Amino acid sequence: MMMLVSAVITTFGVLAAALALISTGSRTLALGVLLDMLLAAGLLRLAAGQSWTEIVVLVAIVALRLLIRTALINNFQRQSSAAGRPRERVGRTSEP
Repeated sequence: MMMLVSAVITTFGVLAAALALISTGSRTLALGVLLDMLLAAGLLRLAAGQSWTEIVVLVAIVALRLLIRTALINNFQRQSSAAGRPRERVGRTSEP
């Protein structure tokens, strides 16, 4: 049952990331949405069975998520600067 819920959350994550990219044009926002949803799906899968192997996989997913997001945000900022475009806002803000 948890595997099905995890698959549904992964699917919604891909759709939500695509919607965020289309509606805002922000690659960093879309990436953040996708990686957060994949993390949520991974946590649900971990709740189904708690072996040490699954815990190590989850830790690797979280570390990989942080590394990818940081590397891509830096890359996007450099590309925006090199092209003379305004930089994308990075991270989450409390502004409406």
